Amino acid sequence: MTTNAHVFICFSSKDVSIALDVVAALERRGIRCWISERDVHGGQNYQEVIVRALESAKGIVFLFSESSSPSGEVAKELSIAASLNLPVFPLRLSPITPTGALRYELATRQWIDFFPDGERALARLADTIERAVPDFVGAEPQAPAARASVEDARPLARAAPRAPIVTAGSDDFEAIRLLLARHIGPIAKVLVQKAAAEASTPGDFGERLAAHVKTPAERAAFVQAVQARLAVKS
Repeated sequence: MTTNAHVFICFSSKDVSIALDVVAALERRGIRCWISERDVHGGQNYQEVIVRALESAKGIVFLFSESSSPSGEVAKELSIAASLNLPVFPLRLSPITPTGALRYELATRQWIDFFPDGERALARLADTIERAVPDFVGAEPQAPAARASVEDARPLARAAPRAPIVTAGSDDFEAIRLLLARHIGPIAKVLVQKAAAEASTPGDFGERLAAHVKTPAERAAFVQAVQARLAVKS
């Protein structure tokens, strides 16, 4: 029977593409994952959802990279994981070593190198999780439809049949990209493109993007700015 347990994927937004590859590989092995890119929905309180996901997790997969190493949000997630005594499974994306607080956090943990063979590394990661977390042993692989939900969450998802809310390269697209980039950096471009293709209405478009903004006040201001740009009334 498929387990309801999950591992929490801790990553920098700049590593979202690799993070989704990790999710797809683990869920093919029957290891259910929770990843903010897919599992935080518009209108939800981002920080509250993150904490709830950590509290119900059986472990945490940490994608260790140049981007995640200095991330304050990643440090918070690892701190919560430590307070909950969750096992941490570090996956090192590039040949760097931890420094500062992260060095202390990972001092007693053996990480798996994603390079030079990513496929082999992901198989080893799945084996390690299954050995460490009994809940996942014997779990059925995810059905193709469930795996597809991860593929659909990729930043450069296939365009929906309907016309996008904003067109890449247009003035509206660039203005909204810049608004979001103030909060999350360069990954804003692919997230705006994805939301523009998938959103059913301008309001839905704004809410999808606001899910990536940290605080409620900032999210509200962001939605208001997007609505003003698209001349959408609340």
